[in-house]
Parts: sequence; structure tokens; C-alpha cells
Amino acid sequence: MLRKMISLCLGLTLGVVGAAGVGAQQGLDPIGVWEPDNRESRYEFSYCGENGDRLCAELIWIQEDKKDARNTKYLNTYMFKNARQTRYGHWQGTVTLEGFNIGGTVTQTGPDNMELKACALFVICENIALNRVR
Repeated sequence: MLRKMISLCLGLTLGVVGAAGVGAQQGLDPIGVWEPDNRESRYEFSYCGENGDRLCAELIWIQEDKKDARNTKYLNTYMFKNARQTRYGHWQGTVTLEGFNIGGTVTQTGPDNMELKACALFVICENIALNRVR
């Protein structure tokens, strides 16, 4: 049950964990709209934080047949804020969702691709591929 919930949450919310901000000058730019391979949701990534050096992502769309009371309450909210860049093309942060803190890292592997690894309780982990929509 916990694994299924985390998988659903990751699919709908942890497209939010980050990308490669400062690396824009070398072709990696996380700013834009991204979606997981399942195409059930979309997230808009933008810079945030006091100095504009952190990454945030807002859930902006959920596929109509996937909407329910549990996930629509997150529409138009930042699911992840202030992700810090730990090295070129790599960001790290935590999403808090329904009482769970889920640690995650995202690596931007190309101009239009990111890979997210998120773990709950250090045991249940998911890998999610994200693709740029625009």
C-alpha cells in the first residue's frame, strides 16, 4: 500500500524535484514545462529563492481521467521548492506530501531529458524519466 501510494505520488508530484539550473550556458536549462513518461501530469520549473539560485516546480496539469480529490488539491501549487544544485546538472531536495518527506535527486541528462530518483523511508525508491514539453 505504501509503495503504491509513493509510486502514485512520484508520478504526479516528483516531477518536481529539479534539473540543471546554472548549467544553462552549456545547453542544460531546466526552465520550462516537463512531464513524466506516463504523460499523466505536467510541471513548470522556474528559478526561485532569495537569490534566484534555487529551483522550484509547480504542478500545472493532470490528465483528465487521472484527476481525483487527492491530486487535484495540488494543482497550481509548488510541489517542490528551493532545490539546491549539488553539482553541474544535479539538484537535490525534499517533497512533503500527505505527511511523507520524500528525498529526491534529479539529473538533467540532456537539453530535453531529466532523471528523477526519489526515495521514501530510504527503502522504497522510484526512478522517473522526465521529458521537456516546452
